[in-house]
Amino acid sequence: MKKKIIEIFKIPLKEKKARFDILIGGVLLMIPVVQFFSIGYLTKKLKKIIELEKNTIKWDENLKELFIFGVKGTALLLIYLFIPFLFMFLGGFFISFLSKGKILSLFFFRGQILIITGTVLLLIIMFFFPAGICLYLEENSIKKAVDFKSILEKIILIPKEYGIVYFIILGIYLFSIVLTFILFNWVIGILSSGFIYFYDGFVSVHLIGKFFPRKSIKIPQK
Repeated sequence: MKKKIIEIFKIPLKEKKARFDILIGGVLLMIPVVQFFSIGYLTKKLKKIIELEKNTIKWDENLKELFIFGVKGTALLLIYLFIPFLFMFLGGFFISFLSKGKILSLFFFRGQILIITGTVLLLIIMFFFPAGICLYLEENSIKKAVDFKSILEKIILIPKEYGIVYFIILGIYLFSIVLTFILFNWVIGILSSGFIYFYDGFVSVHLIGKFFPRKSIKIPQK
């Protein structure tokens, strides 16, 4: 497994097509609305990996399809993020407005609890997202993407591999956030963010697709 993961990170360094895709995808990802093409490319790429299709995706082949894939992929992510972000928003509202700047205020304490709860929920719910989007692409059904019973059945097939992939993806995104928002100044952070996050998505898609249990793998009967 370690060798496969290392190879995935090396793809952009070894393949000219991958470098070109990250260049185009990174530029498009920085432009509002147009960014759906980049997200659509990654979503369609994942679908092809899951279906074991070898043909490559061309940016100018079917722009409408890429855009639709991007909108649907984004919508699914927002569905997953809704509840955690709601808790975080309410926590911020309690701290910023209801507590009136008083640290010892009950509203300030409640806001802190809401933000912590939202963060924990975010980490938990995003654990299911990779398998959820794979099921959506495999079955072409949004319902499957939030069918947590089916998702758990897939995860149980490869608990160790899935856990490793989840923490790797979580790690690369956290590192990228620190890089673009803390270590870089705001100009370099903005200019590089599209390329960095598209690369993260590119690696994530290959990691998820490589280890996701496809339909051909049956769930063992007890």
